Amino acid sequence: MDSCIFPVDSVFIDALRRAVGPAPGDTPADRAQALLADAAQLAQLCSDCFWASLEQEEGRQVRGAIALCSPSASLLARSFTRPVPVSVKNLVELLTASPRSPLAVHGGAEGLEVWGIVDSEPEGGTRLRIAGNGKLLASRAGQVLALMHQGEVSIPVASDEASLAQLVARTLGMERALEQHANVPGRLIRIVSTMIRHGHGGSLVLTLPEDDSWRSAVSFRFCFDEASARVLYDSVRNFETMADEAKRGYDDLVSGRTGCDSLITLRERFEAVSFLRGLSESLFRRIGELGLVDGAVVMDMELRLYGFGAKLLYGPEEFDVATLDAVTGRLRKHVPLAELGGMRHQSAARFVNANRACDVFVASQDGRLSMFTWADVLQGVAVVQHLEHFLWEQQEG
Repeated sequence: MDSCIFPVDSVFIDALRRAVGPAPGDTPADRAQALLADAAQLAQLCSDCFWASLEQEEGRQVRGAIALCSPSASLLARSFTRPVPVSVKNLVELLTASPRSPLAVHGGAEGLEVWGIVDSEPEGGTRLRIAGNGKLLASRAGQVLALMHQGEVSIPVASDEASLAQLVARTLGMERALEQHANVPGRLIRIVSTMIRHGHGGSLVLTLPEDDSWRSAVSFRFCFDEASARVLYDSVRNFETMADEAKRGYDDLVSGRTGCDSLITLRERFEAVSFLRGLSESLFRRIGELGLVDGAVVMDMELRLYGFGAKLLYGPEEFDVATLDAVTGRLRKHVPLAELGGMRHQSAARFVNANRACDVFVASQDGRLSMFTWADVLQGVAVVQHLEHFLWEQQEG
């Protein structure tokens, strides 16, 4: 059996080459560029990654990323004294040893090699990610280029967080909500990606700050007092304020509006900004870890955290929902609740049906991520599925 399952003219390979490949007649600058220009080598690498995704090492499924880069372009990497030839066996062992930091691979006349482990990738780098059993993704500069899942290749209609938000807003008639809360999705990704990483899954309920009607439909096991509920909210606001002040100080120094005696003050401001950024990132992750307890995490769009371990209350009504595939853009109407999955998904749909100002993110134990929302244009609950494919960078922390 031929181990190369990707034809050289596959749309998956074509998506990789069109994103960064050199123009016809150009000489590749390094062996990574040579790999991206060589459809046969790319096809073999993608095939090896696919077969590796089906393997297990010490009872664990293989996960991880491949960075297509050469040593001359990498910012920080640990190089092997002797490069390791790319093979399914070698990929399984190396990805098991380095599930977080990408393996560095390049090609060329000498063949495909893993030359090291990358700790800081080149800006705008190209990647392959083994994201599950038989699931392979290609990305460039954080934008998803192509997805192979269950033997089918899809080219996403949205490629990054911004275009995905536009797709959801346009399809479900939520343009106004996007304008009001445009910065929310990126922040929530940090929370739900933590829920995916810890393997237990979880639900995150989002409410509107000015609407308390949801409270009668939520029974908290653990509820925060008002001061504690504002910790993340205050941390993010302080970070944003300090970052703006530091930027203004830098602009004033560069333009000559302030003297060099302001340099120490400016450095102190940037140190404070760095501290607050780290604090906020840590708080986002800790909120995601609250999903380890059965029950939902509840917060509002302004990042006030109300509690966790919450039971969602709803009626026994049966209804259909609409589903939007975040990768293909396909919209299905009149989907029965039973087709959504387990109780966590069905509970989220029922809760949103009864509390239409709320949204719910549900992370499954197998790594799937869905968003449940009320769509006025459809007059029903809409479920945006396969959002996990857009957590590309965040899932690594």
